[in-house]
Amino acid sequence: MGKRAIYTIVGLFLAQILLCVYGTQIFLARSNPFALILVSVGLTYTCYQALGRSSASVSNQGTGDRKTALFFALVGFGLMAATFNALQGIWEKYPDPGSISDVLPQLQGQADFFFSGQPPYQRITTVPHHPYPVYLPLHWLPFGLSTFTGMDSRWPGILMLAVAVGIAGYALYQAHPNASLRVTLPAMGLFVLPLLAFIQWSKLDLGVSAEGIVTAWYLLLAVGLATRRLPLMVIGLVGGLLSRYTFLFWLPLFAMLLWWYESKKRSLGIWGIVAASGLFLFVLPFLVKDPTILESMKNHYNDCSERSWVRPDEYTFREGLSLNIHLREWLPGAPEENAPYKHLPQFGLQLLLAGLGLWYYRRKGHLKMDIYTYSLVALSIMPMLFYNTSPMLFRYYMLMPLGVSAVLVWKTLAMGSPFGLEKKV
Repeated sequence: MGKRAIYTIVGLFLAQILLCVYGTQIFLARSNPFALILVSVGLTYTCYQALGRSSASVSNQGTGDRKTALFFALVGFGLMAATFNALQGIWEKYPDPGSISDVLPQLQGQADFFFSGQPPYQRITTVPHHPYPVYLPLHWLPFGLSTFTGMDSRWPGILMLAVAVGIAGYALYQAHPNASLRVTLPAMGLFVLPLLAFIQWSKLDLGVSAEGIVTAWYLLLAVGLATRRLPLMVIGLVGGLLSRYTFLFWLPLFAMLLWWYESKKRSLGIWGIVAASGLFLFVLPFLVKDPTILESMKNHYNDCSERSWVRPDEYTFREGLSLNIHLREWLPGAPEENAPYKHLPQFGLQLLLAGLGLWYYRRKGHLKMDIYTYSLVALSIMPMLFYNTSPMLFRYYMLMPLGVSAVLVWKTLAMGSPFGLEKKV
């Protein structure tokens, strides 16, 4: 069981990456979403089973040797740094990303507006169709690095991801100081594998996006859950909520578990900080001054989503990642008629997963694992399925759920008990 379990988990993770960036070369675009869902569910289930059997404990006091933990942080950052030349080549291949996608011009435009004293929520005039930006502050604020230094607007996301990977290596080793270096050191490569896959097979997506920012926030949240480090959890929660709130349906599950199984003081403290962050980083500086922001953001997104739904294109439907190409046909009526209901499968599935997750943990799950590990398992599958049923999906979005999967796989291997990975004492 030991080696076979390791090979199964690592194999499923590699298959998940491959299906995200190369799947349509293996399956048809209409078949690949089903394969990706099966592999993703299989990976989450296998890790859950392995973690549920593990008797190894996690320290939340940072008991590992700090020099070794720092070494892991440097290894993680170094692995990311090793991709910089390849990424620079992609930037040079796509010197004008704004001519292909309006994502980077919107994000950079918001940062430029803000740091020049103008409201960041206004139409971006550097793009021909003058889009209204739909991005929240912790998605566009890092672009201040480009505003002040003149660096390419694609570097801030990569730099954030590199820092997050380094922090992940540091925190995970400190939480599992008895895990064998022979296993855990190569496992650091798990964090960079999704990026390498995009570099190899999906260069355009890296060239026109800044998904490293969103991935960095979610990576910190996943590592916080894996290590029970409250500061990392809070940073990840705030960053995720104020960048891309894909975990919106996961949040109630985590909140309820905290309320039921943690002290009320800790639960209220976590959500108090998250609420205060949202208040001071978005509501007071922007929403209070212009209450129409959310409505304008929603209208712009809905307009783009509806046009894409009615007239599917190669970027949102043909990459074989979402069931959207099927859902527009399965929902009653022609696409023009069922467009108002395009989110129902997505939201319905997420609500079902959250409800079943809470019910199962109350009934049996609490006997197998703590709430943080269970929440990490849920975080590894809910955003992935959120995207797999999204009516409008871009391939670069997948960098984030693959990053969360990397943390789950790392933790599963490091726990060691079912696989014999811990040092012999």
